[in-house]
Amino acid sequence: MLTPQQYEFYQQEGYLLVPDLFSASQLSATLEAVEENAYGKSFPEFIAEIKANPDLENELRLPGAGLGFGGPRSKFGDIPTGVEVVDQVLEHDPFLDALEQLLDTPDIHYHHGYVYVRNGRIDRRTPTKPETEFHLDWAKPFIPPHPDWQRYGHIQAWVFLDDIDEDCAPVRLVPKVHNKMGDILRVIEDDGLGFGDISKVPHSYRFADIRKILHTQEPVSITGKAGSVLFYSGHTPHAAQPFADKDRQRAVIFFSIGRRDTMPWTSTGKREAGVIRRLKPFLGKTTSRVRSLFGWPKPGDEIYTPVSVELIKNAYPEMDISDYL
Repeated sequence: MLTPQQYEFYQQEGYLLVPDLFSASQLSATLEAVEENAYGKSFPEFIAEIKANPDLENELRLPGAGLGFGGPRSKFGDIPTGVEVVDQVLEHDPFLDALEQLLDTPDIHYHHGYVYVRNGRIDRRTPTKPETEFHLDWAKPFIPPHPDWQRYGHIQAWVFLDDIDEDCAPVRLVPKVHNKMGDILRVIEDDGLGFGDISKVPHSYRFADIRKILHTQEPVSITGKAGSVLFYSGHTPHAAQPFADKDRQRAVIFFSIGRRDTMPWTSTGKREAGVIRRLKPFLGKTTSRVRSLFGWPKPGDEIYTPVSVELIKNAYPEMDISDYL
């Protein structure tokens, strides 16, 4: 449960960092699985491999933005991954409680989620200038950010799998503008201040130069220990930055979650075929609370009759259906 002070901070600033929402030990197996997926080995072993074989840096360099989220050798990126210790992160009740508080409703909806691993040796996802590459994630170009930002928006939630400090490419975001984003975009359009090149990433609003529109708010860098969670409004501009220490990594799992009642406005992307294949077995094993994120009515809904519950059991033999009886 978030404190009133934490909730008020999110309302005013457009983001909130919650330390220790997960324990570091709770995520240790998750980090191990994520590193194995990213590198085929642990991160320290990967750094040793790179140093012994310098040509690998160019061979394994990540592709452009939007690809290779899971790491240079990754087999998965989208959640659910099919790896239980990774997918179970979404089932952590304090995490879901915080999302429900920040969205002001118990009826929340899963949009998408990714394993996101960067490291300083092969990373290319960094701006060339500190005032560039700020953007809003997965904005719908034909439905601009709504003045009622909390209802008609979504939350990006980053679960830190390892410690992220100033040397470790922490995300930079601009506070106190999430509730003004419609006006800001209008100024850009009316005054010709310009977007960045959106042809490469057409699902995002990208700002050519954040200084032209945000005169008083300095971007902040978000650092924290493993187990921390960063929540920020989908209306909050943010950007990557380079690694100061090339032998470090930044491993997170991030989720995009919105309100169920405004889901048609805030839904952020279609699931790929591979994700759909992994989704059915995940739904069979997860909790009823998590299933509701994916569109299932909550226990007690009139959809759950003896006949329909029996059909569910036939479709998902491994599911615990006791909540729906």
